[in-house]
Amino acid sequence: MTCSLKKYRNHGIGKQVATHIFNQFPGSWEVRQTALNLGAQAFWGKVISQYTNGAFNEVFLNDDRWHGPIKIFDNSDKLLT
Repeated sequence: MTCSLKKYRNHGIGKQVATHIFNQFPGSWEVRQTALNLGAQAFWGKVISQYTNGAFNEVFLNDDRWHGPIKIFDNSDKLLT
């Protein structure tokens, strides 16, 4: 039996889950996507840009450990005081 999750795409569920997780763990984040996964790059670019109001950096790593973009941001300001 296979389970397809395609019917849940574009309903904002992934964004809600990512936002919830980011809020649960304030601090420095790196979200990596593989170079060939353009769908993941588009998804994470949109989600992180909206979450941070565009305040993130992106680097492209190409070494023996990783090949692809990495989105970097810090949400330490989300700490409850």
